[in-house]
Amino acid sequence: MRILLTGTRGYRKGFIGNYFLNNYQDKYDIVEYKGDIKDSKFIKLDGFDMVLHLAALAGVRRSHEIPEEFWETNVIASKYIFDECEKQSVPIVYASSSSIYEWWLSPYATTKMAMEACAPINSLGLRFHTVYGSESRSDMLYRNLQERNPSITYLTNHTRDFTHVEDICSAIDICIQNFNQMNHYRAIDVGNGKPVSVVDMANKVWPDNNLPIKEVTGEREHTCADPTILESFGWEPKHHILEEE
Repeated sequence: MRILLTGTRGYRKGFIGNYFLNNYQDKYDIVEYKGDIKDSKFIKLDGFDMVLHLAALAGVRRSHEIPEEFWETNVIASKYIFDECEKQSVPIVYASSSSIYEWWLSPYATTKMAMEACAPINSLGLRFHTVYGSESRSDMLYRNLQERNPSITYLTNHTRDFTHVEDICSAIDICIQNFNQMNHYRAIDVGNGKPVSVVDMANKVWPDNNLPIKEVTGEREHTCADPTILESFGWEPKHHILEEE
């Protein structure tokens, strides 16, 4: 299967996209989309069996600072890709987000809601839940805790369904393999279904961190995936954040 993959370049070097490329390139004929995602109006899909669209601007809090850029990247650029997929009858699996359930709280969440709304029939959106891993973006909490980064000034009382990037990519693999049986769902959750508190996670990764807790608005207090659909196709996560070495 020849797959066009977006999301290995650009902002923070594409955490999930690079992991999928590096670990599944022997299974699929993966071709990186090397252009600027904002120029996706010029995308060519001749010869591709599927598009895996992971390129996006991410970050709930950052989206409040540059909402227009989030809209241009996540919605307008994605719509060009969606339209070409529909025109060429090329199926597409794309990155949505658990933020869809809070679409009114942040520009980022709104862009993911809009993406799902304009996605073509031959598509499947994956609502990723709080992805983590050692090669995550440099602005992500888990990595900064690993690195004992002094720029972290507080934690929150939130709970999150932390899902390891390896499990995210195994879920993507299952969705590619079973696309014809799954795409009628239009969008599905990808997550463990076992949320933990941010404080407990931080204490596991950085014991005795002594970071204060701050109340933060503009995002949900709790997230929890429903992985039932994925599990029915054989997906089983291998990681839990509180059990990591």
